[in-house]
Amino acid sequence: MNSLQDLQITPLIAPGWLGILAVISVALILVLIAMRLHGGVWRAAMMALLLVGLIAPQFTNQSHEKLSDIILVLADRSDSQKLGTRTAQTDRAIEALHRQYDADPDIDLRIEDIPGTTETDMFAPLDRLLAGIPRERLAGVIMITDGQVHDVPAGLQLNAPLHVLITGSRDERDRRLQMRQNVNYGIVGKNAEFLVEAMDPDLPPGTPIDVTLLQEDGTVLQFTLPANQKSSVTIPITHAGPVLAELRMPALADEADASNNRLILETTGVRDRLRVLLLSGEPHPGERAWRNLLRADPGVDLVHFTILRPPEKGDDTPINELALIPFPIRDLFEVRLKQFDLVIFDRYQMRGVLPVQYLDKVVDYVRGGGAALVVAGPEYVAPDGLSNTVLGDMMPVTATGRVLEQAFMPKVNDDGRLHPVSSAIAGPRLGPHKWGHWYRQIETRQTGAQAMTVMTGINDLPLLTLSRVGDGRAAILTSDQMWLWQRGHDGGGPIAELLRRLSHWLMKEPALEENTIETSRSADGSALNLIWRKIGADPQTATALDPVTSRAIQAPFTRQPDQTWQASIPIKQHGLIRITARDADGKSQSALHVDRDALTSERRNTTSTEEILEDIVTRNNGYMGRIEDGLPSLRQVTANEKWHGSNWAGMVKTNSYRTLIGTTTSLLPLPALAIAGIILCLFGWRRETR
Repeated sequence: MNSLQDLQITPLIAPGWLGILAVISVALILVLIAMRLHGGVWRAAMMALLLVGLIAPQFTNQSHEKLSDIILVLADRSDSQKLGTRTAQTDRAIEALHRQYDADPDIDLRIEDIPGTTETDMFAPLDRLLAGIPRERLAGVIMITDGQVHDVPAGLQLNAPLHVLITGSRDERDRRLQMRQNVNYGIVGKNAEFLVEAMDPDLPPGTPIDVTLLQEDGTVLQFTLPANQKSSVTIPITHAGPVLAELRMPALADEADASNNRLILETTGVRDRLRVLLLSGEPHPGERAWRNLLRADPGVDLVHFTILRPPEKGDDTPINELALIPFPIRDLFEVRLKQFDLVIFDRYQMRGVLPVQYLDKVVDYVRGGGAALVVAGPEYVAPDGLSNTVLGDMMPVTATGRVLEQAFMPKVNDDGRLHPVSSAIAGPRLGPHKWGHWYRQIETRQTGAQAMTVMTGINDLPLLTLSRVGDGRAAILTSDQMWLWQRGHDGGGPIAELLRRLSHWLMKEPALEENTIETSRSADGSALNLIWRKIGADPQTATALDPVTSRAIQAPFTRQPDQTWQASIPIKQHGLIRITARDADGKSQSALHVDRDALTSERRNTTSTEEILEDIVTRNNGYMGRIEDGLPSLRQVTANEKWHGSNWAGMVKTNSYRTLIGTTTSLLPLPALAIAGIILCLFGWRRETR
């Protein structure tokens, strides 16, 4: 505690007015002296006394307590700091600070650990710490980091030194793959071209580096990329939705971090336009339902043909008056069939227009990845109906030949409540539906291991049945009465939503897959959590391949209350991970998990560096050096001295204090001033009256 005495003035009027009065008083006093007027001395003394009273001089006596200087220390605890000896170097530097300052009462040492998994932000926490202290007490800031800082501000003036201690080694080696141009979307059936760079500071530009490309289907491609130069890498877009691949580069023997030797290539496949071929038989009310639905979808190109008469039927209409065209059989079924994503046969009947051999091409088209939908009316079971063709054999149901005509209400069965095509319209499990009635259905029996009935009709007979055929899909609706729902008969029904979901499932919309595997990381990052939404046999085990060692790791599935199945695979490695799930029937389903944080800003470049912080340290008159070369000596300096040297860092003495006790004594109290004025007036009056 220190005592301080001082003389202060506290003017009773504004200093400006006080200055004017002083000038006037001095001028009058000079006039009195120059003219030697009688009584001038007493008048001058009175004016001087008045000015002194207005100045109000005071004598202060204060007791001050010195405040400690604050040193802020920010220790980088991000993921890149866990490499090599960086953590040990950080701890060693902090221990040295504790040894020097813990016993010093004039120093308040505040140390803050700065975590970071995706990036290292040091200056945002610094701003937060500075906001909580008086800036006049800041003696300096020390950052302990590997130099890979991602939030360096354009300008920072601390009015105190910023010192940086760099961890790691200047001899570190780290080759890495970096994305230079990403591809967000691509057209299904084409390639996505990414621009990447294989970076190795120890190699001259253009030196070939071996890389491996792992594609979604398990295909592994090996080729070379030129070092330190931008190169294009293409991956095929085979389906709609996320499309993934991983590019890998072998690690060096003494490499600091090999995680950035892997690069995830991710894009989203979109279909240019879905092309649908609609073949209608004799006109009927349901034909318009399909046409209106497909034409209302802006992402669908519809080609619609209605067969009005067979070719052998004569027509006496003059040629120049015909508005119809011949059915382009060869063009559709030999040249352009594979260009369509879906073929719909709406109450179509073999009437000599389409030769039977062309149905073989439709079956081959479906097995090769296409899709076919049959809307069955009474003509389906006629002698020339589709049920008696190879197309009928491919359908997931077998017709008995009977046409049932009675009122019934379509309903979603238990499998349909789980399938995305029909689950959205299923409604509550208990209680009656409010849908309208249909009045005709073709009697069929479900056949085929891949068949699944999602809606039923009369006597719970299959109404809507789906199936996978080879790489393609097929479905059949065993009633031609859906138009009743569209027209609102008996209250109508959700026909638009049902047909939209059905057509897009047939065209392999990823969001409508019935068996899906969702993957996510556990909270601590040590395991991979799977959710298998599955219809059919119960899941048994899940297997994941370690992206680094390719070791297979298994875990069992358990049923959850929401009818999903979950598994947790203990796998810590991040990257592109291939998963295989197997059910009780021995069938398997594959999925890919991608850790999008596998190459974050924190891991993109892990080489310790001084370059990133060099400019901001220079602007704040700080010291920068590597801990491996030895810690700098710390000394206290004044604000006007140099703040750092080649092997030392200075902390500014702030000389901050706070006042504990303060007393003020007026040199001319008002009563004393009044008495002195009265005495001067009386004395002057007495002298002048003689």
